[in-house]
Amino acid sequence: MNISILQEVLKNLESHRQTFHQIHKDRSVNGVPVPPEQLQDMAERFNFVSTSSYAHLIKLEFWEIKYRLMAFLVLAESKLKSWIIKYGRRDSVELLLQSYLTFIEGHKFFEQYEIIFTALQQAAEVYVKSDSSIDEAEGVSKFLSDATAQWKNLALEVRSVRSMLEEVISNWEKYSSTVAGLQAWLEDAEQMLNQSENAKRDFFRNLSHWIQQHMDMNDAGNFLIETCDETVSRDLKQQLLLLNGRWRELFVKVKHYARADEVDKLRQDYQDGINTLKMFMDATNEKMTAPVQVSFLNVRAFVQDVEEVKHKVPAMEAACKAASRTAQLLTKDTPQEEVSQMMAVMASIKEQLSKVCRSLPLLRESQSLLPPLEEMEKNITGFYQALEKASHITSTTDSEGPVDFKQRCQELATFTHSCKKCLTVIERNHQTIQKIMNSSKTLQHMDMSLLQKRVGDLQASSQTMIKESTEWRKHVEANSSLMKRFDESRVELEKVLKMAQHCLTERGNPEELLKKHTEFFGQLDQRVLNTFLKACDELTDILPEQEQQSLQETVRKLHKHWKVGPGRSLTASRKQCMSLSTRPAPQWRET
Repeated sequence: MNISILQEVLKNLESHRQTFHQIHKDRSVNGVPVPPEQLQDMAERFNFVSTSSYAHLIKLEFWEIKYRLMAFLVLAESKLKSWIIKYGRRDSVELLLQSYLTFIEGHKFFEQYEIIFTALQQAAEVYVKSDSSIDEAEGVSKFLSDATAQWKNLALEVRSVRSMLEEVISNWEKYSSTVAGLQAWLEDAEQMLNQSENAKRDFFRNLSHWIQQHMDMNDAGNFLIETCDETVSRDLKQQLLLLNGRWRELFVKVKHYARADEVDKLRQDYQDGINTLKMFMDATNEKMTAPVQVSFLNVRAFVQDVEEVKHKVPAMEAACKAASRTAQLLTKDTPQEEVSQMMAVMASIKEQLSKVCRSLPLLRESQSLLPPLEEMEKNITGFYQALEKASHITSTTDSEGPVDFKQRCQELATFTHSCKKCLTVIERNHQTIQKIMNSSKTLQHMDMSLLQKRVGDLQASSQTMIKESTEWRKHVEANSSLMKRFDESRVELEKVLKMAQHCLTERGNPEELLKKHTEFFGQLDQRVLNTFLKACDELTDILPEQEQQSLQETVRKLHKHWKVGPGRSLTASRKQCMSLSTRPAPQWRET
């Protein structure tokens, strides 16, 4: 309210100052002179109001926020006192928790404090700067420090209220449920005391469960007795006294049945442990003794299985020790015959487990097989790839030109060399693997027959490829020779036919032409044609059927040309010469 009044007064300060300046200048008001002393007094008072009013306003604003914070802390402390009380029944505690949540979360209690305290710090900083008093600055600083410490303790207690209320509700829930269940069970149990021994043994088999329920009931009840008001605590004490009295009276008569339940649990734990160990032993025995055909993939899978067994061994050893301890605990409550049987089973499992541990070195020997096997697999793949390419060449028997034949021979030699190189590496690794297998006492279940067969097949394939390559080279060389002979005879025949054709078409003196033709055709040898035909027959035998027709067409054309040309060339030459002798001499004229 003081701030509002001051702000209202200061609103007209400037207009009053201007009025006073005018009076001070005129030295009068409406023509009435004002004494200098009065003017001086008014000037001093105006100066005081102007210089101190804003500082006073800042101080009032700081005080306002300061008392808002103090009021907030007082409210929080009063609320805390209303929550830190001796509690009542569960319903009242739940209502109290709901009230707490509404106040803290609904009104954003902690966020509101942060807003007020931040505003107070800012107002305090402005106030201290406007007031040069050291004592005042120290007072402000001390108030902020005290408020911070007070809030720290208060906030901690306020936050703990919720967990406390929830714990009280939880204990009410636990107490109510255990009391209800225990009362019902006590009624059944008290009636069961009159039944037969077998019926009682069967009914009290889960006595350990009700022992735990009884303990939970007392824990929850004692907690509530300490935290609830006197009326509620008195009722709880009375109820617990009655129930505990009934429990003690019953428990004295049936406590020996709790051991039976414990023994059953021990038996179940023992059997579960034995089953787990037997499953592990059976699986391990199958993995580590089953025949393994030696190959990279099979050995790698075997190594992975053995590594898995190795990782499980520590857990199985712990399970074996636990089962042994359980068996020892059962000896007091188990017939001697059954105890002997359990001890025999444990001894057998320990021996099997020890055998597994002793056989684990085969892991290292199995791992030593992997590098040579992996290298073998890579070279086997490389061998068959090169063999396939070589077989593709040797399966082609077509006659080829000398250049193409030479290139094919080089490619075949390269593929053959690759096969030999791969086979050498394969055989070396095969020998390495055989040495490891022969020197090992733990890898007897590994079968080398498949690997040996694969190596034998590779060696046989290599020999077959070398034989086929040699035959192919001889065959292609022979085919090339026949093709060369055919081409040479064809060229020779075509040369003769061309010369004969030239004789038949040339012009000149008939007698000279006749003499020249008689000499040329007289020397013409039929063996030129025979050589060509023989080369053609030999080449036909090696050519594919689709190419024989073209060859035969060429032969028929040349043979026909021979019959038409050299076969009748001398007669034709004579006729030509005679026609030239009867023909008029050509008339030459200058060009």
